[in-house]
Amino acid sequence: MILKKGVVNEGEYVGWEIEIVDDRAGQTGGFYLILRSKEGEVFDYWFEKKQFLDNQLADFNVQWH
Repeated sequence: MILKKGVVNEGEYVGWEIEIVDDRAGQTGGFYLILRSKEGEVFDYWFEKKQFLDNQLADFNVQWH
């Protein structure tokens, strides 16, 4: 389930879309942070606990939708 979507406002990934996915009920459990560029590049990061995800999100300035 998608929890949040937004766009990164500054830094290395400025302009990239960001999406937070809750996969606790899925096969992997935990949470995904997905980054997508306009050129089609995609990076995803998996976090076992929400606390770890929140720590990573502190590194991003995001305009959430």
